[in-house]
Amino acid sequence: MNIKLKNYFIALILMSLIMGCASASKKETDFYDLEVEKFSSSVKSLLTDLEFLKKEILKVNANKPSIQRILIEADNLWMKKDLKQASSTLERGLRIAKDESALYLRLAHLRLEQGLAKESSAFAERGLLNKGASSWELLLLKIYSAQKN
Repeated sequence: MNIKLKNYFIALILMSLIMGCASASKKETDFYDLEVEKFSSSVKSLLTDLEFLKKEILKVNANKPSIQRILIEADNLWMKKDLKQASSTLERGLRIAKDESALYLRLAHLRLEQGLAKESSAFAERGLLNKGASSWELLLLKIYSAQKN
């Protein structure tokens, strides 16, 4: 009788173990899985869609208020398709502060829009040397530095 009871309990434990494993395999979509998918698709867009990349570049602000005013002025010129004047304005900003990644990002993108991929890459390479650049700025600069054509 004692052996039958033991066998019954072992069978019961095995059944609950099997049932527990079977129910654990049903995974619901986690919030973080969605965020990773969204981030992954954003990175793909950065690499393939110049307009999306431009929008991301325009979100990057300067650390110094005087350079931020120059960025705003250059951005307005850029939106009006005055690439030459926007470029001159950004280069003026570089003469004031060589450590602003936002300037290098915009100049790299402007040069790319002008069909000057080597210059775009050169601005990005110089921006990558900036010790004050954020991780996001470094990622964006890396995209431009890969443009060697």
